[in-house]
Amino acid sequence: MRKLASVLLLLLVPLLCPWLVLAGDARAQEILKQARAAIGGEETLQKIQSLEIKGDYRRILGEREMGGERELSVQLPDKYLVEDAMSVGGLGTSMINTKGLNGEQAWSGSSGGGAMVIKMGGPGGQQATPEQVEAMLRRVYRNELSRYLLAILVTPPPSMPVEYKYAGESDVEGTPAEVIDVTGPDKFAVRLFFDKQTHLPLLLSYRGPKPRVMTRFNGPADKNVKVEEGLKHAKEEADKKLAAEPLPRPEEVDFFIRVTDYRKAGGLMLPHKLTFLTEADVSEEFQISKYQVNPQFKAERFQRN
Repeated sequence: MRKLASVLLLLLVPLLCPWLVLAGDARAQEILKQARAAIGGEETLQKIQSLEIKGDYRRILGEREMGGERELSVQLPDKYLVEDAMSVGGLGTSMINTKGLNGEQAWSGSSGGGAMVIKMGGPGGQQATPEQVEAMLRRVYRNELSRYLLAILVTPPPSMPVEYKYAGESDVEGTPAEVIDVTGPDKFAVRLFFDKQTHLPLLLSYRGPKPRVMTRFNGPADKNVKVEEGLKHAKEEADKKLAAEPLPRPEEVDFFIRVTDYRKAGGLMLPHKLTFLTEADVSEEFQISKYQVNPQFKAERFQRN
């Protein structure tokens, strides 16, 4: 289903009474304890130092859809790598989009049959400097990693100190839920919804800028032109448009990660389907086929190529 209109009702969490505010932190800790016990136990979760997740994703961009295989790697406290492989229309090779975080280093890139050129600008339409781009990616990927781990393991990475507060009760598509607000540095803020019966996470919500339209590049029309040359030309064209058309300040909207299809994996009860929504529209689905807990990654796994 492309739309889940009922998800908007999730924001209508009742206002807290004064005594609930005073008891909120204690109640939040009790809910977290129950949730972690349902997943596999606090002691087991504390032993997790790395995680590998594989599966298939389907992304929806307006009237278009694309999909492929996803491999997500995490090495605590602050290493994170996502590789999305998909076949690009009409080309025989696959394109791999990469997002990487290694401490203070953050990057994105593409290889293979094409690329995505994203227009990013500073005030007044000025092109962002490489330092500004890396700082932005570092913040985005740290937050993304934290949201993944909170939704799946109810535990943020050690690099993200957070506070928890009880936010009341709600309903997630007919399932009674208890709600916790999670806040951290650099304005990090999410809301977690837990099934009152099973205590497992049902949903994670947060606010953020509405995604901007991306310039798509499927490879050069002339087969004699190398992909790298075509990508360089596409980037130059995007830079020209950026200079001529200053980007407006993005609108803040609600995002949701619906957590479903719980099954045993690696001795833990883990979700095998994540559904991402922008407001009431489904923007992406991630069907997980395999978890590996505490895999041994090679040192170069999280190095920028």
